[in-house]
Amino acid sequence: MVKYVKYPIFSLIILATAVGLLSSVYENAAVKETRRFNADTFRETGYNDDELSLFCDVAFMHENVRVRKWNRDIKVEIKNIADLSQKSIDEVDSVIAILAPLIAPLKMERVNRGGNLLVYRRVPEVISNKLPESVCLNGLSKVNRKSSYSWAINFAMVYDGCNSNSQTLMHEFQHALGLDHPIKIYPYYVTIGRSVIPQFFRSQDEVRAMLREPFYISKEEKTVLKMLYSSEIRPGLHVETFAQKMGFTDEERKRMIPDVNKRPRIIIYPEEEKLLRK
Repeated sequence: MVKYVKYPIFSLIILATAVGLLSSVYENAAVKETRRFNADTFRETGYNDDELSLFCDVAFMHENVRVRKWNRDIKVEIKNIADLSQKSIDEVDSVIAILAPLIAPLKMERVNRGGNLLVYRRVPEVISNKLPESVCLNGLSKVNRKSSYSWAINFAMVYDGCNSNSQTLMHEFQHALGLDHPIKIYPYYVTIGRSVIPQFFRSQDEVRAMLREPFYISKEEKTVLKMLYSSEIRPGLHVETFAQKMGFTDEERKRMIPDVNKRPRIIIYPEEEKLLRK
């Protein structure tokens, strides 16, 4: 009996070894794919040093070192559409209309069913399992976990609270597209940095003007999204690979790539209604 049992066991060992080797080869090929980056072609995207610096700050989302982005068309579905006013629905459509041209040739459109980016608007409460319950959130986005051999985004969810405004919606959509909160401070308003780092304004009038403009997104952020969704930037691209192939000097690297260990303290904006009344 033992004689006949050992052959199936031996076959299983060989099969398991072969599967392991194939998995290793496939994983190495996937990692190698992330290193395919042509700096010269990427430069043809068109950007300045400020936009390149912002890109290095917010585009390397996964563990602050790797790019995450969609590589398939995005179908936006409002899950609680029956509970929303037409204005709230129109706001989602407006955000899509602004962001869709920035991620071309990928398409972004709203669908009635079968979406891969699900939106929950005006929910009574936004809760994150990563933060204490005492923290009140205006919005939240969730992106699928990195799957084996891929850093691509293929599913996401966006929430905004009943007291949040259209700018929160834009902020969360940018997260869903693959942008992270910035670490550095910029002399212009950064939508993806809202309520996370302070922004510099020359006057209260500038603050109020910004708050009155729905769906505000700076030209720098628009360029960053175009850079992120250029064909040369692949999901999983490592920040060190990017810096090396871009030919950054030590000085440029220190200036362009933020130190993730030196995050600024969180600063929450004043209530918008109070600013508008001043």
